Amino acid sequence: MSSKKSFIFSLFFFITLYSCKVSQNYFPHNEGKQVFYDIFFQDKEGKKKKFKQGFFFLPKTKNSIPVLKSDGELTFYEYGKHGISMKNMEEFLSPNQDLKPQLFLAFPIKENVEWEVDDKTTIQMKLGYDRFYNTDLPFKLKNKIISTNDKIKIQGKEIENCVKVLGYGNTSYYPDPTLGNINIEIFTTTWFAKGLGLLKYKREERSDSETMGTIIYEKTLILED
Repeated sequence: MSSKKSFIFSLFFFITLYSCKVSQNYFPHNEGKQVFYDIFFQDKEGKKKKFKQGFFFLPKTKNSIPVLKSDGELTFYEYGKHGISMKNMEEFLSPNQDLKPQLFLAFPIKENVEWEVDDKTTIQMKLGYDRFYNTDLPFKLKNKIISTNDKIKIQGKEIENCVKVLGYGNTSYYPDPTLGNINIEIFTTTWFAKGLGLLKYKREERSDSETMGTIIYEKTLILED
């Protein structure tokens, strides 16, 4: 997948904080620790791809936790009174500190808490046999905590008292009069657990056009033995 796709899908890895005191439960930060995820991707034609993705925790700096992804991307996750936000290297080093932070999890963590994030579509348009176009359409993804005691099974192990977050967004694309207007819907589901952080993330982008179809992305934590 492209670095932009990896960037978008990795945003949800570190958004499990409730407060500075409780955060260590949902965000088990240990300097030098590395965690891995199984990644699954299915394109519009049903072709499947599987691979692993690693994240390495670097020493804390100021109020940020820098995390290095296996593809070399460095991201800074910052605590705030309203939630946790993420910055890339350019944003972190920028002298302009008045930029509105991109909030990915609102505090407190309890059912029915809602928030919005800026996102972009990753689904591609295919014309003919060999012409692919990234859509990269901006949209608002609306998130809502629907449960704080959900259950999920990972590697045959049932994990209880998970936080479950649902996300939804939609947008449209008008490539030309022949194809007309193409509608795209985005659905996400994320589970978190104390002591483990993000357990599983699922994302589905659906279009009403055969030129785009539907894509599926899943990220699942590899539990330590």
